[in-house]
Amino acid sequence: MRKFHLLSLLLSALLLHGCAGKKISFDYDSSTDFSQIKTYQWDPQPSAGFAKANPLIHKRIISAIDKNLESRGLKPSDSADMTISYRLSLEKKLSSSPVSMGIGMSVGKSNRGHISVSSGNRLKEVTEGTLVIDMISNPDKTLIWRAMSSQKISRKASSAEKSESRINSIVYDMLVNYPPKKK
Repeated sequence: MRKFHLLSLLLSALLLHGCAGKKISFDYDSSTDFSQIKTYQWDPQPSAGFAKANPLIHKRIISAIDKNLESRGLKPSDSADMTISYRLSLEKKLSSSPVSMGIGMSVGKSNRGHISVSSGNRLKEVTEGTLVIDMISNPDKTLIWRAMSSQKISRKASSAEKSESRINSIVYDMLVNYPPKKK
């Protein structure tokens, strides 16, 4: 019984680990004094192709970034301290699950449980989306902040509300560490 309990805990941990979704990272120029940055403007060029093909998603991404920056005290301006842009790319990838596990109970004299592990390639195509948000210093046009988020994209139809909520959550997680804290 104790072995079965330990095994079920191990399998639960593996399943929870496999459900990890978003991969988010950020980087910044440590020589930048982010406390001096008060205003921003948009550079529409990097996202122009995506905006034309997906105007509703584009509008939601812009809105989510605006809300997050404004909640941090930044204001939009035509003569801004920095320029913001985003890029969203979608990539089809093959995903495989080379190892499968099973738990069984023998019937017979021994009445022992067993675990079987088998390998077999189950290939499936998944779409992974990567959102990149760049912040560029206006006086010298250098990159001062970049945040990236990658995750699998579901093919299930989604409502406008769910789409907006998901985009808001992703953008919030990407910008949660902006401005960076000085150590």
